[in-house]
Amino acid sequence: MRYLVDGYNLAHWLMRNDELRPEQLRAGLLAAMKGKLPRDAAQVDVYWDVRRGETPPRESLGWCTFHFVPNADEAIVDAVYDSKEARGVTVVSRDREVTGKSRQLGAKLLGPAEFLGR
Repeated sequence: MRYLVDGYNLAHWLMRNDELRPEQLRAGLLAAMKGKLPRDAAQVDVYWDVRRGETPPRESLGWCTFHFVPNADEAIVDAVYDSKEARGVTVVSRDREVTGKSRQLGAKLLGPAEFLGR
């Protein structure tokens, strides 16, 4: 199963602290995800909104890939649309527009608590 994660959406839900800097949110989410991914996760793509037009370099880890994009919501929906088999994709987000469009395209949905095993 391929998982498309709305990075800042999930990080804000997890840490419930609007004062954290973006790099703190990313580090916190990665720490929470490590070792708690669903067993069927063959690929995990985490999408991060880039603020102020700066695009950080793409980072890859052994268990996930970062995508720094201007609009994570659009990028996630586009990834579902572009997938060969939308039923093999699970979107992790609390954003109603992202989840609604992804569901219409045939993707599965998973909430943050279920994704992180809480």
